Amino acid sequence: MNTIKQPKGIFHIIAIQMWEFFSYYGMRSLLILFLTEKLLMSDQHAYALYGAYTSLVYVTPIIGGYLADKYLGNYWSVVLGSLLMVGGHFVLSIPSSDHSTLYLALSLIICGYGFFKTNSSCLLGELYQTKEQEHGREAGFSISYIGGNIGSMIAPILCGFAAMKWGWNVGFSLAGIGMFIGLCVFISGRKYFTYVSQPNIPALKRKSAGIPHWSLLIAAIAVATLGLVFVLKNLWAGYILFVICLMSLVHIINLYRKSDAEDRQKLNSIMYFMLFGTVFWAFDQQGGSSISLFIERNINTNIGGFTIPTAFFQAINPIAVIVGGAAVAWLWKILDSKSISVRTLTKLNIGLLLLTAGFSLITLSSKLAMASGETTFVWLMIGLLCIGVAELFIDPVALAAITRLNPQGATGTLAGIYMLSGGSVANYLAADIAQFTSTDTGVNAGTLDLIVSATQYHHVFQSILFVTIGVFVLGMLVDFKHRKQTAM
Repeated sequence: MNTIKQPKGIFHIIAIQMWEFFSYYGMRSLLILFLTEKLLMSDQHAYALYGAYTSLVYVTPIIGGYLADKYLGNYWSVVLGSLLMVGGHFVLSIPSSDHSTLYLALSLIICGYGFFKTNSSCLLGELYQTKEQEHGREAGFSISYIGGNIGSMIAPILCGFAAMKWGWNVGFSLAGIGMFIGLCVFISGRKYFTYVSQPNIPALKRKSAGIPHWSLLIAAIAVATLGLVFVLKNLWAGYILFVICLMSLVHIINLYRKSDAEDRQKLNSIMYFMLFGTVFWAFDQQGGSSISLFIERNINTNIGGFTIPTAFFQAINPIAVIVGGAAVAWLWKILDSKSISVRTLTKLNIGLLLLTAGFSLITLSSKLAMASGETTFVWLMIGLLCIGVAELFIDPVALAAITRLNPQGATGTLAGIYMLSGGSVANYLAADIAQFTSTDTGVNAGTLDLIVSATQYHHVFQSILFVTIGVFVLGMLVDFKHRKQTAM
């Protein structure tokens, strides 16, 4: 029996993605709790800053993708992004009375994420050079996604425990150490990436007004970092997001204008991915904000006298991805060996169905909490498991399709725009949604009415459930409409 072999370099990409997930989700599992409990921010302010940060980390991949295509290549963009994120996590561990290190740290991570995120996915896509390897592309993306989620599974547990035992600063430092380890492993596999896109040396040496472009690039990164500090302090992320979305729209329109019929069909497919991805992630990202505070305030996490830290619950989602991902990768391999093809839109609809099931159970959990202000974590945990499995039918499927479709050779930029819609726009919307759960009265004084709190969470989670049902029905209709066309 013929087996599909994966490129050797995939191990090193899995390693750095695993540690990048560790650093990002380790810090994220602490952030909303750190803002509300340590810095004593109101729910609304904390949600707004959290949303500004999580939306901006997905804006910068558009610029990072462009710079990789034009100057740096995917490999060195990943290295540069990793270094910036390592610096950001360590700056975050430095205490500051005026929160200045908080904003600087978040800004460094945002810039680093821009160079890292889409370019690591594009680098993985570049490994599939032959027709034989092409058959393993989608399985490779799923395996990579599982590897990343191993990091995000361990992160909330280790960083959450470190923060509880030794303080917030230690928890944040641990996230930075993880990113540094991943970078070292990635660089050790340099020989497997010799045939991927390389830095454009002539373009870097080219001068504008007598200044070489490489020095302008360094200056731009420094200015962008300081500018983001100002943006985060003033919560102006929405303005930047609007401008970037407008620029992305213009870019997409230009692509349509220059495209032939085949490329336009490819772009139409990518637009569907963006729509469904935005809805999915706007609701999925409640896990780090509204759901996290719901657990902290209205879920009984005591087992036999031991109280499970709230951060630990953010490990449930990646556990579902790891276990479910192994099954899904095996399923794709079996179907491929039998020459059975499942449409991309069908896979996305499976993800939306699982998302609906997850929020049905989370809504039930909040309903039960309304009786006394507190309930068991069982239904919520199962709901988070469903949402975790749903992820396997969204991002890996969409990103694999984008790298395969590759309209006009604009894979890096389009992958960045996908990250904008499913990441930045979705996270900004997620923060706005979470603000409807804000319960600031009495939070810091310790007199929060738990029944009122549970009721507010229930209303929001129930509204999310209704929307997921509607989007799933829409997805089924779109899939039915295109079923007779060429499979995407």
